[in-house]
Amino acid sequence: MVKTLRIYVYDVRPGMANDPRRVKFSKELFGYSYKWRKGKDKRTVMKYKSGLIDLDGCERAGDSAILVPDEHVEEFNSLFRKYNDVIRCRVFVVEREEVIY
Repeated sequence: MVKTLRIYVYDVRPGMANDPRRVKFSKELFGYSYKWRKGKDKRTVMKYKSGLIDLDGCERAGDSAILVPDEHVEEFNSLFRKYNDVIRCRVFVVEREEVIY
């Protein structure tokens, strides 16, 4: 069975570069680190919240392109629909990959 991938090519809509929803979109897609001070000694605790790109088989193909295997397509479709007012997206189906040496 041939494993098909989808390439999501996205861009921020004009005038939305500084929109807080764009930042929220980026955090949901790529994940983010956060830290806080804890306890009497105020030691710093750091955590990482994973994003959709961290799902198995997903990877960045470029600055605004993501390769997504079929099993994760619905999660990505849902994310891009949710932020449709801020992000433009086109999806391409890849049935075969050629490696150029």
